[in-house]
Amino acid sequence: MLFNTSTSEAATGRGTPLWFHADWTALILEGILLAIGVAFIYGAGVEVGGDLANKWYRQLAWIGLGGGIYFVSATVDYHFWARHSWILYLGGILLLIIVLLFGKTLNNTKGWLLVPGIGFLQPVELAKPLTLLFLAWLGTRPALRHSSLGEWLPAIVLTLAMLLPVGLICLQPDLGTAMVFIPVTLTLIFLTGLRLRWFILGFVLLILIIPMLYVSLKPYQQDRLKVFIKAPATQLLNLAAPMLSEQTETHAREALADFLAPREGEHKSDDWNAVQSLLAVGSGGFTGKGYLKGTQHVLGYLPHTIASTDFIFSVIAEETGFLGTSTLLALLTGLMLCFCRTALQARDRLGTFIALGSAIIFTTHIVINISMTIQAAPIVGLPLPFISYGGSFMLGTMLLAGLVQSVALHRRRPHLSFPSDSGDTEEQVMR
Repeated sequence: MLFNTSTSEAATGRGTPLWFHADWTALILEGILLAIGVAFIYGAGVEVGGDLANKWYRQLAWIGLGGGIYFVSATVDYHFWARHSWILYLGGILLLIIVLLFGKTLNNTKGWLLVPGIGFLQPVELAKPLTLLFLAWLGTRPALRHSSLGEWLPAIVLTLAMLLPVGLICLQPDLGTAMVFIPVTLTLIFLTGLRLRWFILGFVLLILIIPMLYVSLKPYQQDRLKVFIKAPATQLLNLAAPMLSEQTETHAREALADFLAPREGEHKSDDWNAVQSLLAVGSGGFTGKGYLKGTQHVLGYLPHTIASTDFIFSVIAEETGFLGTSTLLALLTGLMLCFCRTALQARDRLGTFIALGSAIIFTTHIVINISMTIQAAPIVGLPLPFISYGGSFMLGTMLLAGLVQSVALHRRRPHLSFPSDSGDTEEQVMR
């Protein structure tokens, strides 16, 4: 419904169109980011030619489909989605199981389903918003928040609900995407009331088990981590060299060289993409080479298959330089601040959990994607929200953004029929 017909309309604006209350700043920023993405996907394709030149058409089609999802998810009150989140969550889990059984393997990951008439669908991208919605609903349940176990029961329940999809995603394996679930779950657990000292203890334990986690990684995943470690480890050793004895320094350099050495039968570590991405970003300088004048991806040094997806930021940096990337970062930051503002203005805890959780998921993508293009993080295949090419990712992105917009649209419309949906009393909802 686009109009409020409740008895409280006098307090909220009688007959006011629903979309009058939209977060128009977020809508405008999302539109600008989508336009930037299409422009550079077009540029990356048209300069190369062939099938790549048509990618921007397909991106527009995915944006159109995603726009429909955005409108529906935003217009319908988020309490409705929350009440049915367990069904949506189980649907996402089912898709993750199906892809493990019948999916296609691309880039060492069995994470793709061939859907007739549509193409390849990556269920994990839909699992992210569906899992967030379920976690937000769980985190606001009064039975959990006021149980005899206190702060621990919500933390345990949310962790278990997160581990099921993460475990299935790790089996693909897609550790990069699996990592996205962790920050948002920890944020929601913190909002439920778990004290900070337990997070500090968990971080210390994580540091201690990292060596065991490294051993469990597949060879290509270890190579990507080595690429990330190589530069900072070498620089750290160079800085520490004056304080070390000659014998200790030699031993440390030999140990580092042994760790970074390629496995038997291989010539070198797989750092080509990382190096070429860094060259593309650095060659842009302050103002860039100009739109459609990039060379790293055109000549194939930055592979054509990834230039418009995981490394679209490298293309933008080469062609627009520091000015262009700073503008892009400002737009992304502004959008995240809009999401945080929506979280603060939400009429209940459920809205806060959804909006802030979405902001955390997007921020995780942004930070890791940009960091991996400049060798500040391992290459884990996380796209840039609203910018990177990809159908499944676009649908998941628009669903998340639509849920945040739903929180903004309905923040002035008291939900009288189901006040318990948010975990708050009717009096709290009306405030």
